[in-house]
Amino acid sequence: MTDQDKKEAFNRIFPPRVEKLIKALDVLSNCSNKSGYIWNQALIHDVFVTIAQIFQEKAKLFGVKFEVLVDGVEVDFVELKSKRTKK
Repeated sequence: MTDQDKKEAFNRIFPPRVEKLIKALDVLSNCSNKSGYIWNQALIHDVFVTIAQIFQEKAKLFGVKFEVLVDGVEVDFVELKSKRTKK
């Protein structure tokens, strides 16, 4: 596969995957509707900490330094609040 083929493959595959990720986050945000749902705040905290850690890890694979703070603390040092275990 030539470099040009690799660029074309990336340009064909990457944008739809990004769109799918954004759509999934939009769908997830629908659960924030307080008139329809009640949630465990500790679980929500931990889920978003985990998502942020994954974003940070994946951005690094592309050479992007992605820093996330949760309540002023770097995401890598944030304590999980719920009993859910980190993967």
